[in-house]
Amino acid sequence: MVKEKKIAFVIHGLPMGGAEKFMIGLANHFKNKNYKIHIILLSNDDELIKEVPSGITVTKILKNSRFDILVTKRIKQYIQKEGINKIICINSYAYFLTKIAYIGNKDTKIFVSLHTTKPFSRKSYLQNIVYFRFIDQQDCFIYICKNQREYLRKKYWISPKNEVIIYNGIDTDYFTAQNVDQNKIPEIKTKLGIKNNEQIIIKVARIQSEKNHEAAIKALDILHTQLNNKAHLIFAGNGNSNYINSLTSLVKELDLENYVHFIGNQADVRPYYALSDIFTLTSNSETFSLSALEAMAFGLPCSLTNIGGASEMIEENVNGLLTAPNNPTSIAKSWDTLLRMNANKELIRELVIRKFNINNMLVQYEQLIEN
Repeated sequence: MVKEKKIAFVIHGLPMGGAEKFMIGLANHFKNKNYKIHIILLSNDDELIKEVPSGITVTKILKNSRFDILVTKRIKQYIQKEGINKIICINSYAYFLTKIAYIGNKDTKIFVSLHTTKPFSRKSYLQNIVYFRFIDQQDCFIYICKNQREYLRKKYWISPKNEVIIYNGIDTDYFTAQNVDQNKIPEIKTKLGIKNNEQIIIKVARIQSEKNHEAAIKALDILHTQLNNKAHLIFAGNGNSNYINSLTSLVKELDLENYVHFIGNQADVRPYYALSDIFTLTSNSETFSLSALEAMAFGLPCSLTNIGGASEMIEENVNGLLTAPNNPTSIAKSWDTLLRMNANKELIRELVIRKFNINNMLVQYEQLIEN
């Protein structure tokens, strides 16, 4: 009798985010390869749980208190009860809690897929120092770009014996203008108060401080007042309500209410890529943005802050430009250049298909897990 293949994915939660969408896609791929898939959530943050395909078991294993270290025992008990011997941890916190329970265990293979790079605070930096001290030479570390690997090696003095770089990939058959009802575009523009001849910059990201949305709003003010380019800026994403309120206050202060549009999370963001002229990220912390790849699949040139894997994604003056982090002037100038250039949309899309197609990514993960 052939033994059933099983994988457990361990992740802090399922908020709307790139790492979470990545994990759901990877879990679904292995399900379709006849693996029995379990997803273990370590919190009640489960906005994306509705996107988990049927046939995948989702279980919450929560701390009873802030210092409930016995949660690691409950994780191990569940994994052993289900007969799972391969675990994929998403980011360092999930790895830490899982690894504590499996110290010295050589029968269970642990993979950790890292989707964050720069710590958000000194607290998160110190936590990562602790988490990475539990690295076992038999565990496999999966980086999503070269710059991430080099940064983490230097920042935390880590050197896993088993490590690999697997770039993020997207479904370029799904993210294409051919799949968008073009009749929706005028309707959306009318609803937002955008005229047909006005240009649009789109930013798809969670509304969190590390995404530095203030820099984007300030850059738009510079674009309008100093560069005489009256483009619109769309923010697609949800997040911290207090932070959103501070951003809307800044928009009012700069008299940009008619040009900045907060549209929240979209079940289908493709029409918004289709109506936009360029894509931007102004983050202080980013590793390898899926939304940037999605935008490129629509042929949009991208303005990205030069952090994380942005330099591995962007071929300057071909599919976009890199800007200085936390520098609204640099960002505004890049927008102005991209909005005025005649971008080769077909070439931009071809670069994504060739280098960052989801099929390439899935094959590499499959080979890694099965070997």
